[in-house]
Amino acid sequence: MGAVGAWLARRVRDPLVAELRQGATPEGLANSAAVGAAIGLLPFLGATTFLCFLAGRLARLNHVALQTVNFLLYPAQIALIVPFVRLGEAVTGAEPMPLSPTLIASRFAESPAAFLSEFGMAGLHGALGWALVMPAVAWLLGLALRGTFRRLAS
Repeated sequence: MGAVGAWLARRVRDPLVAELRQGATPEGLANSAAVGAAIGLLPFLGATTFLCFLAGRLARLNHVALQTVNFLLYPAQIALIVPFVRLGEAVTGAEPMPLSPTLIASRFAESPAAFLSEFGMAGLHGALGWALVMPAVAWLLGLALRGTFRRLAS
């Protein structure tokens, strides 16, 4: 096992197996991980940790699974912001707005209020794109993870 495999085992597999040994069910962990993935891919940086915490409290989900998957998917969250925005623009028929990481970062650094004014609609388009895709993705991921967690439990 390479360095990445060892890191994944130590930071992802081992905490989830520990949850199973402490009485969590494979179905409960799969549902929690699926919700953590759905929230973790929300195209709003900085909001997902709190939203996972809130979902865990309100729906009585496993916080370890929620936050582990949330943090694991951070690179995918960044990579999917533009596709979610483009999907939302396509659905609403909006004109695509220029999106580049340097433009976004510089505008935010200049003035967060001006940033929200300029990119607020893009955020709504991203949320729409996310909302269209995530229910199916979360459901399929929950189904796939049930078998994985059942194997880990045995």
